[in-house]
Amino acid sequence: MDSGGRELRYGVLADIHGNLHALRAALAALDGMGVRRLLCAGDVVGYGPQPNECVELLAERSVPTVSGNHDLMALGALDDARCDPLARACMNWTRAALDGPSREYLESLPSVVAVPDGPVVAHGSLDDPQVYVRDEREAGEQLRRLAATRPGADVLLLGHTHVPLASDGSVALRRIEDARRVRIEGPWVLNPGAVGQSRERRIRCRFLVLDAQRREVTFHAVAYDVRGCRRELRRRGLPLRSMHLPPWRPRAVARAARTAGGRARATVAGGRR
Repeated sequence: MDSGGRELRYGVLADIHGNLHALRAALAALDGMGVRRLLCAGDVVGYGPQPNECVELLAERSVPTVSGNHDLMALGALDDARCDPLARACMNWTRAALDGPSREYLESLPSVVAVPDGPVVAHGSLDDPQVYVRDEREAGEQLRRLAATRPGADVLLLGHTHVPLASDGSVALRRIEDARRVRIEGPWVLNPGAVGQSRERRIRCRFLVLDAQRREVTFHAVAYDVRGCRRELRRRGLPLRSMHLPPWRPRAVARAARTAGGRARATVAGGRR
């Protein structure tokens, strides 16, 4: 805390996507660390099987939260033209599943939250929840935008990519391992990765802890009740892979294609004998 008694550590969540089991695991870990101030960079719903329960939990804790693109699509405030078939199918289910209080909560979310004397939170970017900020060039653009629109703020918290990121606009740290600690002198863009839909080899929920006094951020990846989440997905008729999209591996795909091609050529050759 600072001399005025304010808590200067923030637990930062993003991309919960209706995964209550993952959200509970993240909150339990943050509670265990004694982190009381929480922030959420949007996409509370979409993909996962328990959107209303996730909304209720964030509302109970009065977590400052911004609207993500999936939150807006669930309300019909944004179309799903950019969605792939999986995202679109899950979104159709989510729209039908949302109850009245959840819709009211999502409708109340701002696009940007600026914490007094603290970080600024948005979803994809400061101006558009659908924009991806994935590297130092894109982070630099956002930091220049931050300086122009929010004088005095020097930490921008984003989500949307589902991949952890720390960038000062000249370098970018990605594929950040669990418990990685980063010093942040000067302006930085930070993305905790996804709570509810991991896009990495392991199934984990990710979040970060920002210590504004020490100018330090620690990235975390913790396990959660995957079987419980899968049970809920089955119960609601949702695809099991909606909770985890492993990274696309070009080499593995190319190797599989070469193998399949070799088998096809062998079959053709065999047929000519």
